[in-house]
Amino acid sequence: MKFKKLLAVVGSVVVAGSILAACSETTVEKKESGSKTEETASDSKSETTEDKTFKVGDTVSVNDVDITITKAEFTSPEQYTPAEKGKVLTLEVTAKNGSSEQQFVDNTDFAVYDENGVKVEDYYGYDQMAISDNINKGRQLNGKLYYDVPEQGSYELVYTPSFSWDGKEVKWNIEL
Repeated sequence: MKFKKLLAVVGSVVVAGSILAACSETTVEKKESGSKTEETASDSKSETTEDKTFKVGDTVSVNDVDITITKAEFTSPEQYTPAEKGKVLTLEVTAKNGSSEQQFVDNTDFAVYDENGVKVEDYYGYDQMAISDNINKGRQLNGKLYYDVPEQGSYELVYTPSFSWDGKEVKWNIEL
């Protein structure tokens, strides 16, 4: 009987350790020309990749998932679902899984803020759903993000991976 209890305790510790290892510190790296740059996220006093704000077209590797905002534009809202703030900001996203495990990317990991730092709401009027799916190792996911925004020249997109405990954020400056 003691052997079964010991086995159960050891098994629980192994499972808990595996879960915590999967939720370890987030790594952020800017990718250029298909290779990693020398800048990596660290605790040094110099500006790190995680402190930078990226722009449309930049590829950023977050926990071995390469995320690129490939296009940003205003799109017309659907006829029967008007944009309450006046415009729909549509962002085209590519996520490529470079890790050895399946990864999950979801529209709820992203948030957009206007020039005043106010978070804007998602726009749900289109038939096509926003990006949300698992990505198998070595595979790519393409999708879109939709936001109900006031018309202005720039916005800030913030990505916070959902399976991360350290709360690190990656930011893009979206200029239109």
